[in-house]
Amino acid sequence: MSIKFLDAVKYHQDLQHQIDAWQFLQASVHKEILDEFARRYRNEKVEPTLEGLPIPGVELIKEFEGCHLKAYYDPLTGGLPITIGWGSTSRKDGTRFMIGNKITQDEADDLFYHQLRKEFLPPLQNIPYWNEMNENQQGALLSFAYNLGARFYGSSGFNTITRVLKNKEWDKVPDALYLYHNPGTSVAAGLQRRRIAEGKLWRS
Repeated sequence: MSIKFLDAVKYHQDLQHQIDAWQFLQASVHKEILDEFARRYRNEKVEPTLEGLPIPGVELIKEFEGCHLKAYYDPLTGGLPITIGWGSTSRKDGTRFMIGNKITQDEADDLFYHQLRKEFLPPLQNIPYWNEMNENQQGALLSFAYNLGARFYGSSGFNTITRVLKNKEWDKVPDALYLYHNPGTSVAAGLQRRRIAEGKLWRS
């Protein structure tokens, strides 16, 4: 038989079996969920920060992704992955969103920046000459990776962009980026615009 948490709180009498049950629940819940519960319980405001991120790339991602505070189906597949916020498909603890889930704007921003730092920047920083790139060049690759995968460099199907980055043929990067726009699909036009914008950012 299930129990609603609010009822459990309402009828709590500090009995030992109740204390044991609360301790069991706390030990079973992921730390990040407990931290989020504590933040909400204390009415603490999320303060998203852009520290350490190539800001031009973040802004470009926002321009093309858009922000949705209610979970929705993936536009390309019409199904999974279920997405929310700035194109996020999972929470900080890795659990997936479900249709009907909602978040606040601050939560969307915080999740977005967290995922950029944890999932996208580390693989990108392994690209040759990353530290020699300016913020706009890093931002262009961040946008590309956020759209097509954090580990695109060296992966199957990304031979051209991998080669020009490896050989430091930076003048060829915009044209290489443009190759990846899923021609013949319903999203091709949007991806063409995004690749052009990334190429323009790279050159600036």
